[in-house]
Amino acid sequence: MRRFRAQAATALSVAIALCSVFTLSAQEANFLPRMKELGLQKIDGKIPAYYSAGHKEHAERLQSRIEDMNTYFQAHLDVQANVILALLDSKDWTDVTGEPYGIAMVIGNPRVIFMPATSDNPTFALVRARKESIPPETLRLFLRDNQISFESAVGQFVDLVGFHELGHVLTLNFGIDPQGHFLSEFLASYWSYAYISERQPEWKRVFDLFGRPSKIRPQHTSPEDFEKLYMGVDDPGWYHGMFEAHIREIYPNLGLGFLSDLRKEFPLSGDPQAYAQPERPLPVGDIIKRLDKIAPGFEVWAATFNSAPSPALPQPSGAAPARSSKSPH
Repeated sequence: MRRFRAQAATALSVAIALCSVFTLSAQEANFLPRMKELGLQKIDGKIPAYYSAGHKEHAERLQSRIEDMNTYFQAHLDVQANVILALLDSKDWTDVTGEPYGIAMVIGNPRVIFMPATSDNPTFALVRARKESIPPETLRLFLRDNQISFESAVGQFVDLVGFHELGHVLTLNFGIDPQGHFLSEFLASYWSYAYISERQPEWKRVFDLFGRPSKIRPQHTSPEDFEKLYMGVDDPGWYHGMFEAHIREIYPNLGLGFLSDLRKEFPLSGDPQAYAQPERPLPVGDIIKRLDKIAPGFEVWAATFNSAPSPALPQPSGAAPARSSKSPH
């Protein structure tokens, strides 16, 4: 099992690194002509959706949720992630992007959110590998109470990876300068969790199930390691699990107001689509101290990255979650 997890972690590193490099080299590419040339089927709407044959229902569901996410954040924070959806199988993905089938990514001009349509995508194996970090009784009760299979839950969390990528768009469009990788990745998941907490309770329970770090601590664990090495750390998924676990703990109290406070603390200047990290970004330690002033507890949480115990996690249940009582501002 440990060997499988190590292989999965390596695969995640490679997959995300490839996508990161590709994002940098293709930010200005226009993928629409290629999708039209290939004859991909299309669903019109506020978020146009292209999809591989046989995946119309899935594309309609994702299109509806992206549009609903935009409606929600437009109403509460006056921000949207205007993208084009491309839900593709392995062949169409490579034919359109010229890259191997990989994790969800937002690239191009106009922006396209590429999301995997089939379970032969490597993201599925990476999510399945998180199973060992879920207490067996928690998993058993989740599957029983929600009347879904483990594979179905995996597929839903894979879709959530795409909404994490949309969170990167929302961070910049809202006017937050994340300074570096640590805050950028944390916030991307915060946006995703904020949306599903308020509008998609069944999806939230899937996040609550999988959103946790693995039991086995990797070699790299410090915030500074992640900031310096980014996807060069030996297990990026462990960091994302740490982010997700903390978000689950703090969102019910902080709500959307946390995002507004961050915009005041880390204001972005210039065009969000042309964003590049500052040449001299704030050290991650300073970022955490600023976060702690906004929401006390961040420094204590950051200290757990280098300690043996994993953070305590609220357990998901089959019941619908309570909505946040904190009003956005």
